[in-house]
Amino acid sequence: MKTQQILFLFLFLLALPALGQKVHVDYDGATAFSEYRTFQFFETKEDLRDFSLTSHKKVVRQLRDYAQEGGLTEVETDPDVYIAYHTADRGDLRLTLSDLGYAYGPDFSLGSYWEGGVGNRTSNSFTFKEGTMIIDVWDAERKQLVWRGMATATVAKDPDKNDKKIEKALKKMTKNWEEMYGGRVRALRKLKEAEQE
Repeated sequence: MKTQQILFLFLFLLALPALGQKVHVDYDGATAFSEYRTFQFFETKEDLRDFSLTSHKKVVRQLRDYAQEGGLTEVETDPDVYIAYHTADRGDLRLTLSDLGYAYGPDFSLGSYWEGGVGNRTSNSFTFKEGTMIIDVWDAERKQLVWRGMATATVAKDPDKNDKKIEKALKKMTKNWEEMYGGRVRALRKLKEAEQE
């Protein structure tokens, strides 16, 4: 093999991990997630219904299953939280928080991961790169986003290639609910301290 071919192969192999799915979860550390008991699924205009109704139904079913496994009960009215998902299935996707009916949580920081390939944000909007799936959970009473999961390289142009990638992304994102445990404990401790004062 020529030196140039070896170099090209080496660079290609180095780039492979960057092409794979990356999952990141952000949440409001001041929110007492253990206090939430009920949820309602909220359909968005940026979901997969127009792209693939079959994929959309699978995503909704999986989100409902994960929410129920996490101890939440689905209700038709007055939920503690709303759960929704969005996909950048036809180019980059821009979400404006005011259009979605909720605001961004006060202690909710996306950190350097955001600039590393998912997209960019301003104070009231987010732009996601094509192929990204976004799961949002927001507090119904406060109308604030309290949890967001993002997975890149999840939605391909060919719907037949999506099912396994979407299932993998949802599993990774919901697994990260455990990361919120510290936030729950801190929030409950603050509530108890406030009650004692």
